[in-house]
Amino acid sequence: MARTANDTVTKALNNTIPGGGDKGWHIFFHFVGATPGSTDLELMLKRLLKELGVVNDSTMPKDLESSVQLTTAVLSNPNTRPTVIILDAVNQFEEVAAAMNMSWLPGKLAPQVRCVFSMIGETPPHKALKTRSIKPIETSLEPLDEQARQEIVRTMLSKYNKRLDHGQMNSLLSKDSSANPLWLSIACEELRVYGVFEKVSKKIEGLADGLLNLLTQVLERFEEENGGFLLVATLCLLECSNTGLLETELLRILADEDNLMPKDMPHKKKRGKGNSEKLEILPMAKWAVVYRGLRTFLRPFGESGEGRLDFYHRSLSKAVRSKYFLVDEADEDRVEARYNWWHSKLANFFQHVANIDRRVEEYPYQLTKIGDHGRLAECLLDWDVFDHLYNEDYSSQLLAYWRAAGGAEEMETRYKASLKELESKEDVSKETLGLRYLQVSRVMTQGGRHDAAEEMLAPAVRIEREDLGARPERMAQVYELTATIFTEKLKLYDFVSPQQLTELRPAIHNGIKAVELRETLPQDDKNKFKLAKTRMQLAFNMESWQACLLDERQYPAATAFLDKARASQEGNKHIDLAMETFKQLRDHGHLAEAIMTKAILADRGSQVQLELYEEALALCLQTYGENHILTSRLYINIGIYYEDRGQYRDSYKHFKKWYETCLVVFGPDHPKTKRAAGTLEEPLYRRVRQMDERGEL
Repeated sequence: MARTANDTVTKALNNTIPGGGDKGWHIFFHFVGATPGSTDLELMLKRLLKELGVVNDSTMPKDLESSVQLTTAVLSNPNTRPTVIILDAVNQFEEVAAAMNMSWLPGKLAPQVRCVFSMIGETPPHKALKTRSIKPIETSLEPLDEQARQEIVRTMLSKYNKRLDHGQMNSLLSKDSSANPLWLSIACEELRVYGVFEKVSKKIEGLADGLLNLLTQVLERFEEENGGFLLVATLCLLECSNTGLLETELLRILADEDNLMPKDMPHKKKRGKGNSEKLEILPMAKWAVVYRGLRTFLRPFGESGEGRLDFYHRSLSKAVRSKYFLVDEADEDRVEARYNWWHSKLANFFQHVANIDRRVEEYPYQLTKIGDHGRLAECLLDWDVFDHLYNEDYSSQLLAYWRAAGGAEEMETRYKASLKELESKEDVSKETLGLRYLQVSRVMTQGGRHDAAEEMLAPAVRIEREDLGARPERMAQVYELTATIFTEKLKLYDFVSPQQLTELRPAIHNGIKAVELRETLPQDDKNKFKLAKTRMQLAFNMESWQACLLDERQYPAATAFLDKARASQEGNKHIDLAMETFKQLRDHGHLAEAIMTKAILADRGSQVQLELYEEALALCLQTYGENHILTSRLYINIGIYYEDRGQYRDSYKHFKKWYETCLVVFGPDHPKTKRAAGTLEEPLYRRVRQMDERGEL
């Protein structure tokens, strides 16, 4: 696949691939398992979207679900630039549903999007692709023919001035697994290092058939010749690491030789008085023996001592699991205990690692693996860890770890206590304290703890006003977050109701305050984008205010705050300004959403409303394509428009498209898909569907 990617890039650069248009073909390639983090589907999708110019740092999807939805839309959009996607070892992505069922890949690709994937047959991704209505073109990699196998053997051994005679070559190639290039390369390496080359015929006979069997045999030789229990420990530590280990980290862990192996793992270690002096790192002479045996199976990243070590192929990982973890038909409890021992070893080590990047990569992961909820919560309360996991838009990894540590309620309780403790420390500045309250409030909002978010935001507001001079940028953030908290609360209502006025009023009030402050700040692109987003949210809430304020005479206090006429006027003003900003920023996706919001503000059932909806839909389809969440929102809104006018055939057509889009974007079991399906099952639309099936629409 590396050669495939290289040749494709070369052809694209030379403009020798037809159909690229004026821009030419963009080549995206990704080798799963080749580098730390490369097995993370979310990271891969975000890199793809950024390379295609669909998103920037401000508009990046907040989590895996939204990344999948946007990728599906982009790859099915005929306006996406010509793109070839080359992915190697798709089955090695981390086992999340979107990776296993390939939901990020649309059922029908845009004509100018081509995909080349490699994967092991009958793995979940392969099965998922085979069951699609549009079948992929499959090419099975055939076993190596005899001539190719002979060439591989000659080439590998000739580098070391060694060769096999005719009989030895036939003996080696008579093994069924010799048709597997990985098996053959490992076998040649075994023959190369064999000390008595004159007895190589017997060595060939003893080579185990089957890749896993041969690797197990190699591991047994390693134990005998290359460090014994130190080598076993190295393999087990790498297997249980999250993203591989630095060589310096391994040297420090392996230094404690007396406590390096679990009691139930047999190992040949000379028993003596033990180390009279505890060493900080393993002597390089001992490490050299281990590394000499393993180096052909390890993938180093960077320079020696700083680079990260990991298995260069996942088959070795499978062999390590088979030999050292799933041994002797051990029961599940024993296997789990062995894994826990090694994960605990790594957790205890990384708990005290000064390098915060590495601590964040490994420590919470290891604690999750051993189910140590208490230490995991304490880890997440470390502000250095928090800073690495916090994201202003959506702290997906931080929230995921909190789910493992006890859930949202536990997160709320622990952060409240941690903030109170921080407040009591005399050496903590007001700037730091106010920022922490603001950040945690935002995380609470992201995690759906709206009341806690509101409670934690109050001290941030007080500190900013009383101690820090109510700085415009920070106060704008405070008002925006307050507006977002109450807007999120509104989403918990099933229907428009006057009861929503309680949440709408602070949402609107704080949105106005945020806009007023943003207007005073330097108008760089980042501030313009935030201002436009706040205006769009504010305009939507203005429309909701009008819908909830059914009879102004019944709600005099609400009417005094904002009457329906002024809400309409202000809503249109803000959405017009937001649209203008998105046009300036060339943010077509948010512009489509803003035009849709403008349509919602228009007179219900009017021709103007329909024209705005159609304009938004056209721009949305051009930007995202058919399969996007915004497309689904537009279809339902247009369906409602026609339903209000009694044009049920047209409303049925759009509700049907709404359902079909939800089915692709969210899947059949998502509440939004079920809601769309339920609409089509209403008696009126069942009758219209029957007409459609008879061809009468």
